[in-house]
Amino acid sequence: MSHPTAVNKSGDQELSFTRQSTEQLFDGGDSYFRQLLQELATARHSIDIEVYIFQLDTLGEKILQALVDAARRGVRVRLLMDGIGSSLHANSISQRLEDAGGDVRIYHPLPWQLSHYRRSLRRGGVLDKALYFLRKINRRDHRKLIVIDGTALWTGSLNIAAVHLSDEQGGANWHDYGVRLTGPLVAELQTDFSALWERRKFSAVKHPLRRYWHNLTRWARRRKNLQLVNRIRRARSRVWVMSAYFAPSAKVVRALKRSASRGVDVRILVPARSDIHLFPLLTATYYKDLLSAGVRVFEYLPEVLHAKLLIIDDQHILGSTNFNHRSYLHDLELDLFLHQADSKAQLQAWFARDLEYSREVTTAASHSRSLNLLPGLIARSLRYWM
Repeated sequence: MSHPTAVNKSGDQELSFTRQSTEQLFDGGDSYFRQLLQELATARHSIDIEVYIFQLDTLGEKILQALVDAARRGVRVRLLMDGIGSSLHANSISQRLEDAGGDVRIYHPLPWQLSHYRRSLRRGGVLDKALYFLRKINRRDHRKLIVIDGTALWTGSLNIAAVHLSDEQGGANWHDYGVRLTGPLVAELQTDFSALWERRKFSAVKHPLRRYWHNLTRWARRRKNLQLVNRIRRARSRVWVMSAYFAPSAKVVRALKRSASRGVDVRILVPARSDIHLFPLLTATYYKDLLSAGVRVFEYLPEVLHAKLLIIDDQHILGSTNFNHRSYLHDLELDLFLHQADSKAQLQAWFARDLEYSREVTTAASHSRSLNLLPGLIARSLRYWM
């Protein structure tokens, strides 16, 4: 691609931004959480965590103890958990961390869990909160965000749960990607977290150097969904999708098919089995339509595929967003655009490696499955909620 010879101020800023940043990728939960625990133990000023699932299993106990220890030594600890994903252990986690001096808030508690109301982000009386949480029961916080001392940010597809660890570490060997980021973007993402924590309104001003997608406002959600479709439509060489839960909107399906019909290398990698047992059957209902347009579909075989990755030409996007209606319409999500050459090369290599451990879905195989897809078709009728 040719570039103008005139000085490009925006391009210079982009280059400077990239040079001030570092990106460290993690392939799986073992190395991710091992280094994270080390940095939590040495945090000096602040720890902010936003997570969908926080379980008090072997991993969760280690993370919670690290947060308790940090709070006791004077570190400001703020933990924001989702009201459904973390509902099972929210009271115990909250009490232990608050006793140590940390702060806990719960995003949209379940309406009948009154004990969570005082930690919610919603102001008002009990009745007002109950009605609000009932209306918003489908709106969840699916983001995974950890900021340590305002200088290092951790994100990806990993919740705080032992399933993301290997068998050797007592986990279920789920397949995930994570990233540790430093640089100017960390402060911006911490500001977003603080705005959500403090119930402040988010700025709708476009940032010329925005390096991430969020959907914390209606405007941001619409903009993200529109950009996703447009980027797929305008792809020149490739669209590689890795999604734990694949049930895209009609607009996304049309964009994928249109690009494939133009000769773009469109590949979809999804799990052969899932923690949500109906989801592979739901995903399979999309196969015939995609394959007919030249989209290649692969099913990952070794274990549960939980990673979320999107590569469009030279754009590499890693985070919490799935290609499903929940991510498009309901859940809060966070995805980073990675720009370091080493990071891009690594993600491409990992994607190619994961294809080697997958089976490609053929038209014949898709047709044979369609004879037994009644459960998938039933699930597809509920895709708005999934």
